[in-house]
Amino acid sequence: MRPYVVAWLERFLPASLAQVLAPTWFTMVGVAGLLTLLVLLRRARQDGLDRGAVATVVLTAYLTAVLGGVTIPSVIALVERSIDGQPAQLRMVGMTSFWGYLAGTVGAVEACRRARVPLGWLADRMTPMLGVSLALIRTGCFLAGCDHGKITGVAWAVRFPAGSPAWRDHVERGLVPVTRDVSLPVHPTQLYEALLGVAIAIVAAVITRRRAAVGRGWVFLGAAVAYCATRLAIENLRGDRVRGFMLGLSSGQVFALAVLGAVPLWWLARRAAPAAQGG
Repeated sequence: MRPYVVAWLERFLPASLAQVLAPTWFTMVGVAGLLTLLVLLRRARQDGLDRGAVATVVLTAYLTAVLGGVTIPSVIALVERSIDGQPAQLRMVGMTSFWGYLAGTVGAVEACRRARVPLGWLADRMTPMLGVSLALIRTGCFLAGCDHGKITGVAWAVRFPAGSPAWRDHVERGLVPVTRDVSLPVHPTQLYEALLGVAIAIVAAVITRRRAAVGRGWVFLGAAVAYCATRLAIENLRGDRVRGFMLGLSSGQVFALAVLGAVPLWWLARRAAPAAQGG
């Protein structure tokens, strides 16, 4: 969709400036990280925490999320090609959100330990901005045309321009000729997740207005459960074929089920810990 944004901007601006101003997926990732940092620094000042330590934790989590989301899929693809007897060549294959979430979480936990920032505080205070980040990044995906949905006839279906992942997929499958300038209508699954991010941001912001609700990690866990449960449904509408599948489930669904299974186990362990200490 970005070519359409560029074309619209060119009606008012020089072509070179329109290319610069039209947001890309990388732009949205950067904006999401910057906004998260600024908001959490403000929250740290309000809650009496060391702003330098909080900045270190946020930047560490952001960098590990981006690096993990990019490098882990590339390494997996390298291993798969080696197993298939293909030349072992490490190359970028895109960014996988769940690997980014996992890497970012690990980075945040370790950074909180080193900087002595309460992990529960960080998790809950960050949750509204995680929703905002999801909305921004998935909007970036929509502009890039990646992570597109299945072919559909719903009224809000979108057609992506020539050269986009959806268009290439439909051409390769013989569904449209290469001379066609748009793809077939597909579900805007990127926008479905963007709307989910908006909902998470609003609900989490309302809850965290009360300081008593912040610090135990429940806001973050609630958002994680809501995201994973909804992601399971959205994955059924995805049409891109490069996500990886296992036992009939996409990689996104496998990760979502793993998180949904881990949350109640964590909750039971938290309940059992005081009992064990009291005994």
